[in-house]
Amino acid sequence: MTDTQLPQAKVKGIRQWSPIWVVPLAAMLIGIWMLFNHFQQQGAMLLLIAEDAEGIVAGKTQIKNRSVDVGQVVSVELSSDLNQVMIKVRMKPNVTPLLNEGSQFWVVKPQIGRGGVTGLNTLLSGAYIELQPGDSPHVRLTHPLLNTPPVAPPDAPGVRVLLQTVNTSGLAVGDPVLYRGYEVGTVESSEFDLMERRTRYQLYIRQPYDALVTENVRFWLSSGLSFDLSAEGLSVDIGSAATLLSGGVSFDVMDGWPVGSNVKNGAEFQLFPDRQSIQDGMYHQFVEYLVFFDESVRGLKSGAPVEYRGVRVGTVTSVPFFFAMEKPFEVSLNQGIPVLIRIEAGRLYENLTLQQLGQELDLAISRGLHAVLKTGNLLTGALYVDLDINNERLADTRLQQLYAEQIALSQQAGYPNLPSARSGLSNIEQKVLTALDKINNLQLEPFLAQGQQTLAATEQLLARSEDLISNLQQLVEKPELQQLPADLQQSLAEIRRALAGISPGSVAYERAGNNLQMLDQVLRELQPVLRLLNQQSNALLINASDNADPQPRKAKE
Repeated sequence: MTDTQLPQAKVKGIRQWSPIWVVPLAAMLIGIWMLFNHFQQQGAMLLLIAEDAEGIVAGKTQIKNRSVDVGQVVSVELSSDLNQVMIKVRMKPNVTPLLNEGSQFWVVKPQIGRGGVTGLNTLLSGAYIELQPGDSPHVRLTHPLLNTPPVAPPDAPGVRVLLQTVNTSGLAVGDPVLYRGYEVGTVESSEFDLMERRTRYQLYIRQPYDALVTENVRFWLSSGLSFDLSAEGLSVDIGSAATLLSGGVSFDVMDGWPVGSNVKNGAEFQLFPDRQSIQDGMYHQFVEYLVFFDESVRGLKSGAPVEYRGVRVGTVTSVPFFFAMEKPFEVSLNQGIPVLIRIEAGRLYENLTLQQLGQELDLAISRGLHAVLKTGNLLTGALYVDLDINNERLADTRLQQLYAEQIALSQQAGYPNLPSARSGLSNIEQKVLTALDKINNLQLEPFLAQGQQTLAATEQLLARSEDLISNLQQLVEKPELQQLPADLQQSLAEIRRALAGISPGSVAYERAGNNLQMLDQVLRELQPVLRLLNQQSNALLINASDNADPQPRKAKE
């Protein structure tokens, strides 16, 4: 069998394009377009760093700005060091300008705070993240997630000031800022400086009330209801309704101060505990004196007033003031408890210099100025220092000697000395004790012996008096003496009848009257005879002549 050669087929390529390829090509183009459109519709990827992810769910939690969805959480993961939560958010493409350096993010959820109940709308829809854009032109895609919402936007019109205080008060973020009881701002943030050991607060005062913040304003804590029971009496301060629950900060210009110019953002002020402490801090020009009180200082505290006849002139600085002395207990026994006070020039006269104040006080001390402890409040027993002048103390040699010892101790401490005296009650107590000491020193035994002799003589006198009374009693009981009142009564009746016989209208009274008239007539008739007998004594024997008396003649010249 012979091999036959098979014919070879001639392959001819088809040069015509098949329409079937249109379908996959179109599908590929549509896929590329859809992929491009998908990436084009996606915005920037935002990274939020939080302490925890409470209420945040990947693929569900929305990012909102003014209640409009601007993004969505795509993943929630822990950081590489496992200390923070990394939240990735896919933003919409048209909101990228909102993601700048000043933007702030926080979770909105139901909360009960000083401002009331917020976030109730999230009970059904769930928590969401609120975006508050800043005013910076630089875009930033990494931000911290705040625990609490900010008080005001960074670009909000107004002014922001910083407060610092040594005492950590109960002031918290969200507390109101008040001007004369009206709310004009809010506390934005609080921070404790560990190095300086101070608390710093940032306050936001909104427009137009930012014009009230000037360089001469002072800030103080405004509690809702405060009581101050001191030596000056009971002081009650009731704040606004907002401060009754949470407290707040108040500011104002002190009385008599100029308003001053407006401040800029970031101005720093000191936060005072109350308004009274601001008033006390205004008197920074003063002269200090050391006083030794020879009585109990219980109830006298630092900050107590120093008054002169009812007018406050200073403040108590330290009670007690034990400086570097060798024997403080012995000094307290001999000289008294040392107390440091200060006389403030601003309380007397605004332009009074310290030199003038010192000279006037030295002159007053030389005239008898001294300090006395007095009770300012009977409920608390709080004391204050009262200044008075008594020049009688200058004549007491014992007090002058004690004062000289106190001056030496004061010079050792580096302060001038101010004399002291006991208060009214203490002075009375001292006088009573002195009187008791004098009574105790009296020799009472001779007086007691003489008193016993006097008592014995008195007893003898009483015994004799009893005998005398007994004798008188016997005399009174005699019948003759008892008959005496009846006899006296009868005699008085007879005298009354005798007097009735010569009374006006009786016969005897009329006869006596007629006899007196006749006697008067006889006397009148006897007057010429008596006159004649006076002129001529022998007229009864010889007839009297009617010739006149001879007249003396004039002598011849």
